[in-house]
This record gives sequence, C-alpha cells and structure tokens, in this order.
Amino acid sequence: MRNKIVFLFLMCFTFGQDLNQISLQINDSNQASWWSKKNINGLNPNYSYISFSVNKQFDEFGLFLSSYINEKSMILGESYINLNFSESYNFKLGRYYRDFSSYLNDELSSGSMLISKNALPIPKIGFFGNFQVKKNIKYKFTYGISHSVLDKNDVYNESPFLHEKFLYLIKNDNNYEFGLGFVHEAVWAGGTFRDGKFPDSLDDYLKVLISADGDFIEGQPHANALGNHLGIWDIYYIKKYTKNSLKFYYQHFFEDTSGLRFQNRFDGLWGFEYQDLSSKFNFLLEYINTSNQNREPPYVSENYYNHGEYTLGWTYKGYVIGNPFVNNNPSKIIHAGFENSNISNFKLKILLSKRIDTNDTLKFSVNFGKVFESLTTSFVVNGGKSKNIGLKIIYDI
Repeated sequence: MRNKIVFLFLMCFTFGQDLNQISLQINDSNQASWWSKKNINGLNPNYSYISFSVNKQFDEFGLFLSSYINEKSMILGESYINLNFSESYNFKLGRYYRDFSSYLNDELSSGSMLISKNALPIPKIGFFGNFQVKKNIKYKFTYGISHSVLDKNDVYNESPFLHEKFLYLIKNDNNYEFGLGFVHEAVWAGGTFRDGKFPDSLDDYLKVLISADGDFIEGQPHANALGNHLGIWDIYYIKKYTKNSLKFYYQHFFEDTSGLRFQNRFDGLWGFEYQDLSSKFNFLLEYINTSNQNREPPYVSENYYNHGEYTLGWTYKGYVIGNPFVNNNPSKIIHAGFENSNISNFKLKILLSKRIDTNDTLKFSVNFGKVFESLTTSFVVNGGKSKNIGLKIIYDI
C-alpha cells in the first residue's frame, strides 16, 4: 500500500496543475448492498479507494486519466487520448465507455442497456464523428465504429474481441432535440477452454460487421450469426425551456433479428428526466422491462446478456457491461433518481429501485454531502436486504 501512495504523490507532482480531482472513498466492507456494488465503475465494494483524475486539453489533443488505488492493487479507470482531426472527426484510444446515448444521465440512471458504468471501461480504439446535412442545418448524422479487447480468465484462454458501431439521425431545433439511433455490439474471436478457438479471420470480421451467419452446428434449428450480437434501437426527445428541460427516451434491446424487428415487443429501458437549470434539481424515472425475452421459443428466445459459446455473456471482469438489473430472469423494474446540488452548499442524491413483477425489497442509496469551496464531504447509506454506509471526500483542484 505504501508504494501505491508514493505512486499517487508522484502522479500529483507530475501533472501538477492539470489534476482535476483527488478523492478518498471509505466503504463498509461488512455488508455490500445493491447500490454499493452497482454502477461504481467495476470497483470492489469491499475495499476503500484513493483516486485521482486528470483532464488536459490542447488544440487537437486531449488526455483524460483516472486511477483508483486500494490496499491490494492499482486500477486504471476511464483513461484515453482523444485526437480531434476537425470539428467532425475524432479518434479515441484507451479505456473508455461509450460515444453514443450522450443524452443519458449516468449519475441517476439505472444504466444504459448496452454500456453503463457498472463495469470497468474496456480497452478500445475508436473513430467517431458527425455529418451536418447542408440542405437543412437542423439535421445531422452522428456515427462511430470501434474495436475492443476483453480479458483472459478462467473461461477464455484467448481474449475475445468486441465490435461496436452506431448511427444516429438527430434533429436539433431551437427548443427541442430529437434523435433516432441504431447501436450494434458483437463479441467475437478469442477462445474458451471448453470449445477451443473461435473464428477470427478478416472474412469472419466482415461477417460480424453485417451479422452474417456462421457455420451450421448440428442440433441447432438453423445457422446462427457468428459471435454474440446485441444492440438497441435508441430514441430520445428533449424539450428545452428557458429555465428547465424535459427528456424522454427509449432503448429497445435486441439480441437477434426477432428482437431487431420488435418481436420481443417493447422490452428495454424507458426513461423520463426533468431538469431545473436554475436550482440544479434533477428528477429521473425509468422502467426496465425484460419480460418478453423468451416469449416464443425457439424464434423469440433471446435470454438477454447470455450466450451458448461466450458463456460469460455480456460481462467484463465479472461485472455486467450494460444495465445491472438485466439478467436471464424476465422482470420489470421501476427506478427513480433525484439530485439537488444547490441547497445552501448541500448536495443530495437519492436512488430508489424495485422489481414490480414479484415481491421485492426496495433498493435505495442516499448520498448527502456538504460543499466547502473546493472540498466536498458526503455520507452514503445504501440499503435493501442488507445495509451499509460509506464516506467520500472529494477535492476539486
């Protein structure tokens, strides 16, 4: 631990004025309730952490670096370089989360259906940009493509790859914004101790790119797409007023062509957010529905986030990459988030979640803090079937 503390001070000395934040997070390791271990960037809730972040910007180059240090290890968080070729084209390399669904409030949301902040960011290289429609400046397209590498572990003897691409049509008027997007993810290549090496040639990548079928496997009703595919239809609408805004969004989740064609009905994430710009008051309400994932087997039998060959499914280092409420049990969840950061320098954040299709304990997190100029001290109480408390001290430089 002493060496890690020395490393932290060396980093502080190296970056100096470029440091944005240093924080100390003390967790109660006796009990880990739901919100103490979900959407916390893949950190182990049984450890306490010292962390720092750096955000350095040049004309065409940006550096973001974050790291967490506990008594046993140092963990690299979201850290990347961003090259701005122009206002329309960007290249990004490092560990980062996503460049799509930019409307989503990750602080209050239960999490994106594809890439939330539940797991550590995955090593990724990506290219993204936007194209303004010249005949009508209200419209533009945003797009991106990336390549990631997952980890070796007790299941994967060769690291699988992760392909990602997205395309959005966005209309931005004076007082509203509307977006319609398509996001596609696919785990492919790599290998498992059980099944051996999976296809990883250039021809195989081209099949993954268009979700083409792989080889027919005896015992299956038809040939399946090569790799583990999943994605969303992403729709959002933001109404902007002088002092506040309203946001509506829907992420329709799919894992095969049946879900792509809405044969799993309207499963996914439905959301609403109200934001008061003057008082910095935010209220968010979400509904997660996965009850139709196995509605008509074998045609509609998607078993969200799971796969027969990539047996760890939609996870990275033991954590779900997408929404932490989604698993292979069809369910319906209501989630609410509340935040107010302008009450006499006090900050309050509350998360409330409950499964509503069966008897369930309310899962809650209450974060209450006081701001002293650049220093914020907050206490966190998480509860459900078990309860625990934590302390977080943040120094903004």
